[in-house]
Amino acid sequence: MSTGDRTISRRGLSALGVAGLAAAGGAALAPSAAAAPSAPLRPALPGRLAGIETIASVDDLRTVPGGADGTQVYLLGYWADLPGVGGGALFWDADATEADNGGTVFAVTGTATGRWRRETSATLDLADFGWRGVGDVDDSGRLQAAVDALPLGGVIEHGPGKVRIESTIRIERSPITFRGVGPTDSLDTATQFVIATGDADGFVLSGCHGGGFRDLQFQGENLTGGYMIRTERIGMEQNDGNYMVTVQNVRFRLGYNGILLRSANTVRFLNCVWNEFHGEQVILLNGESDTSRADPVEFVECAIAAGTANRATDNVVIDGQGGSIKFIGTAVLFGHHGIWMRNTTGTGLPKFVYFEGGGFENGHGVPVLLEQGAQAVFANAYISSDGADDNVRILDTFTGMATFTGCVVRGAGRHGMDIASSHVTITGNVIGNNARMAHENFARAVTGVADNGAGGVRVTVDAAHGWETGDRIRVEQVGGAVGANGTWPVTVVDDTRFDLVGAALGGSYSGGGRTIRTATGIHLRDTAEKIIVTGNLLGRLPEGLHRQDYGLVSAAADVVITGNDLVGNLAGPYLLTGTQTTQTRIIGNKGIEQLDGRLIARIDGAVADGLHDFANLLYLDGQRIRVTRVTRVVGAGSCTVQLEAGGALVGTAQGATTSLQTIQLTVPPAVDAVSAPKRVQVRVAGASGAQDLEVQFGYQLVS
Repeated sequence: MSTGDRTISRRGLSALGVAGLAAAGGAALAPSAAAAPSAPLRPALPGRLAGIETIASVDDLRTVPGGADGTQVYLLGYWADLPGVGGGALFWDADATEADNGGTVFAVTGTATGRWRRETSATLDLADFGWRGVGDVDDSGRLQAAVDALPLGGVIEHGPGKVRIESTIRIERSPITFRGVGPTDSLDTATQFVIATGDADGFVLSGCHGGGFRDLQFQGENLTGGYMIRTERIGMEQNDGNYMVTVQNVRFRLGYNGILLRSANTVRFLNCVWNEFHGEQVILLNGESDTSRADPVEFVECAIAAGTANRATDNVVIDGQGGSIKFIGTAVLFGHHGIWMRNTTGTGLPKFVYFEGGGFENGHGVPVLLEQGAQAVFANAYISSDGADDNVRILDTFTGMATFTGCVVRGAGRHGMDIASSHVTITGNVIGNNARMAHENFARAVTGVADNGAGGVRVTVDAAHGWETGDRIRVEQVGGAVGANGTWPVTVVDDTRFDLVGAALGGSYSGGGRTIRTATGIHLRDTAEKIIVTGNLLGRLPEGLHRQDYGLVSAAADVVITGNDLVGNLAGPYLLTGTQTTQTRIIGNKGIEQLDGRLIARIDGAVADGLHDFANLLYLDGQRIRVTRVTRVVGAGSCTVQLEAGGALVGTAQGATTSLQTIQLTVPPAVDAVSAPKRVQVRVAGASGAQDLEVQFGYQLVS
């Protein structure tokens, strides 16, 4: 460069930049006489821009050829009525012939060769493409031109204002980040992408390795289909999918569907919010084929909400091949289902879902619906709903493993958890105040009770019940056919009729009656196996409605149920309805009289006062027990019996007569033989013609 002859090369201008122009006193931009534009320009600017010729608008620029290669001008603004917006330094490329893109390259009317160019930069401002920020005209062409101007990637900035998009924006193989000035819940501040594409997508990312969206808001306008953002594979080669796409500090609202991720690897959503979507789902992962998996995908400190009015819209659907989908500190609210794992696409299953922190609330479907998949883990999450369904439902088609730990599961219309699959671990959770709709407010009136043609009982109700086979229905206030009254599992016939399994008519129906669906904390179906339920609270919570009849109802045989608190349920701690086998283990649960052992003595013939040995135990050694129940009977006469351990009487004496008696001790006495063994015997006193004594002390193992 030579400031003496007032010329500058294109390469030199790109390196120099505006700051360099100022340092050069502006002289470097002043064209020589030989390179002067063929049309008059505005007067030079004063101060640090002195010597730089100016042009008022792009319209004017397109009428002014540059003359010699390297001629420079300063554009005051893209539009004459908006000075300072979309302006900047440009230079004349005398050999260029490419098309005018309306932002970085401008052709001059009537000039075939030669173009005005902006300085080369990996960061573009949409205002440089004529965006005015009002949102009253279609900005799709301008935004697509900005995308096409960054074939190797870069950043497109959008100042405060609205970008109206009426046609799909496609990004192919280019890592472009769309950056606004910050997220907002307002429709009129910060950066707004107004998606007005009808039933088409807003943005399609195809084969992009990098890029994403940050610090802006998407708002839909009268959308009838499509997604705000969709990813797709650009070809069938290994690297033709999308990789390392990041969406941060973005709000999506007023849409049809929100996000569709296919052929997407390592996609992260950070501090994003979705709200008010009325289509099939807010977010869909895959949903196409085994070759279009989304894996891994992370949602960190996000909120996903179909909206209060959109009860048919699912929030997150994971459909088909994919894996490692993580939700950290994320809230899933309103709409229909919360997270739905399924497979409608091929042989590949959703592989792994991990949900920690955050939770589910106010939905009208099932917050956690596991239909098909390989593995799911929910930790330290709040799971609640406002509909008639379960909070967690795992179907028998879910062939993988599921774990729930440290969660609060409450407020379901039916069961807290309904499980029909295998390999499910439920540990350390609070599961209470479910069965919200087990109330007369949700009852169906009985209009008929009759024989079902096979000797069973068929009930007809006045309106669609919405129940399913296997539900337990309480029938009450039925006249005549009194055998129908009670709580029964049902087989659904149609929307208004169902059969009561195990019931008998007991007479002819004379009128009246109502039916109410009961529900429980955890419901294990007969197809469930390898189920572990341990260390949970399954009962009434300190506040809210509690209508669970049992803490747990199990028809499953292969279960371990241990160490749970089952206190505070309406009908009882638990109910076993299926066939029990050697694989059924139910021990050590609070709220149930659980006996870990028994001390048994039998004295044949005449019974004398004094100490008598137990048949099954002489010494208690290294253990501490609590005596909870005493059962006794004599063949004739009477006497009293009392446990003695280490020479000391334990508890109080209990009378024995010819009637078999048992008592559960409200204050169970303890025997401590941890530090030293103690001889245990039964003391008989007050024997009066006593014959053939049988006595049993049931105990719980404390340590």
